[in-house]
Amino acid sequence: MKTLIEVEIFGQTFTVTSEDEEKYVRALASYVEQHMRQVGESTKATLPLRVAIMAALGIADEYHKAVRRETEIKQEAEQLSTVLLARLEQSERLDESMASERAVNIFSSESAPSPVDGEKKKETLSPS
Repeated sequence: MKTLIEVEIFGQTFTVTSEDEEKYVRALASYVEQHMRQVGESTKATLPLRVAIMAALGIADEYHKAVRRETEIKQEAEQLSTVLLARLEQSERLDESMASERAVNIFSSESAPSPVDGEKKKETLSPS
C-alpha cells in the first residue's frame, strides 16, 4: 500500500509516495542529503539544483560501479562453478575407475589358485 512520507533534503521538505517502509525511504533521503552536503562542502556550488545534480552524478557513478562489480562477481562465480563441477566429475570418474580395479583384483585373487593349493593338488595327483 502506498503511503505519503515527508522527508527533508538539503533544507527542503518533500512528500514522497512509496510502497516501501518509511524507515527505508528516510534512509534513502538521508543518503541523498549526505551526498548533497558533501558536494556542497567540496565545491563552490551554492545553488541547490546544481548541488543536487552533482550529488546525483556521484550516486549514479556509485550505482553503475556496483552493477559492474556485481556482474564481474557473477561471472567469476560461474567460472569457479564450472571448474569445481569439472573437478568433481573428474574425481567421480577416478573413484569409479579405482572401484573397478579393486573389483577386478578381488575377483582375480578369488578365482586364481593359491600356490599352496596348487602344490597340494600336485601331491595328490602324483603317483606314489
